[in-house]
Amino acid sequence: MKKPNKKRTWLARALGAGAMLTTSAVAFAGFLPSMNEKPMPAWTMVYGTEKPQQSPTALLFGVVQPGYSYVQASPPGATNVTGNGQFKFYRLRPGIRGSIGPNIDYYFLAEFGNNPANPNSGLVGSAHVLDGNVTLNYIPGVHLQVGQMLVPFADEGLTAAGILPWINYSPATYNIDYQEFASTPAPNAIAGPSGSIFNAGREMGVMAFNQFYHGPLAVNYAVGYFNGTGISQTESSMAHPDQGFVHGGVDYGPFALSGSYEQGRATFSGVSYHQDKYAVDVRYGNFIKDPVWLWYEYQHANDGQPAAQGNGAARGWFAAAGFHPVKKFMGVFRYSAYNSENLDSVTVAVPPAGPTAGRAEPSFGAPGSVSLDQESLVGIYLARKGVRYYVEFDHTTYNNSSAPADNAVSVMLSVPFGVRLLH
Repeated sequence: MKKPNKKRTWLARALGAGAMLTTSAVAFAGFLPSMNEKPMPAWTMVYGTEKPQQSPTALLFGVVQPGYSYVQASPPGATNVTGNGQFKFYRLRPGIRGSIGPNIDYYFLAEFGNNPANPNSGLVGSAHVLDGNVTLNYIPGVHLQVGQMLVPFADEGLTAAGILPWINYSPATYNIDYQEFASTPAPNAIAGPSGSIFNAGREMGVMAFNQFYHGPLAVNYAVGYFNGTGISQTESSMAHPDQGFVHGGVDYGPFALSGSYEQGRATFSGVSYHQDKYAVDVRYGNFIKDPVWLWYEYQHANDGQPAAQGNGAARGWFAAAGFHPVKKFMGVFRYSAYNSENLDSVTVAVPPAGPTAGRAEPSFGAPGSVSLDQESLVGIYLARKGVRYYVEFDHTTYNNSSAPADNAVSVMLSVPFGVRLLH
């Protein structure tokens, strides 16, 4: 019997292994976004512009997001762990948008749900105006938006509520992007003036913006000048706008890089307060449709305040990855880190009660700091016509506290709607 040729045997195995690796690489490459894919539109274009129309148009639109949240909460310094659960509206937002001829667009959005952007809803039946603005399109290459608007500071806080690939924002977005001139004492706050509110990333002012495409390349910009008091049009800040903002972004196929810088002043009770902050985003893939995507975001803020209120700094980031094993299902993992510190003495805040107590929203005294890490697992079922079913698990660890880690489970149904009123 003829003995097999060992050299040919090993060669066959090597060729077979190479073929398997090649086949696997080709199969995996089928999940990767194409380099020729059209870049995602800048969110300023989504919120601020309409297709040119000769006659007036109007679209009634919005999103309804009912859900349930259960949190095992243990704020820093607490000696016990308690569980809190509730049914809630994460968001209940109707709006109307459209154009008045080819050169004037309008956009209005209100919040009826009881959440940080509208904390009185459900108690006194109130609603809060989030966006109310007009965009002028008379200058080639420039859209000029005037009114109250969503500032394009960081991509997570800017992303449309019905498209975001998780339920709960990262700690950095809660504490830096959405908490303009954060108050002390208060939960989830860096040092700042007492009396400010959760602003949901909104400002009142004027902003110029646009996005330009050339094949797989897209470049966008935004420059704004605002009151610096978010959605609160109070005190002498109404007569003294002083919040400057600049943003720029570059997309090439599935790759995206953007950055923002904001600096300004606001007036509370006759005292002027200053803050500067910046954000950087890096993305690979389109988290709305691509089988595989990656996303990294970093935010940083500094407050320079009178000694009685304290000087503070905050920084935070997240890294996220998403995968569509099949078309209608998406799994997401997000790792978040957040750190804030007071550099001067301020009043110690009392941890809030209820299902949000201590979860990525710690209270602290100063001098001192808060440092936390959070791991999030998200499962999403993408149904027809933009309907999404979410389930999210968040595990939060406080690095400079003896408190146990917090665990939170959130469930949400997101239903968008749109009714054409004028064509």
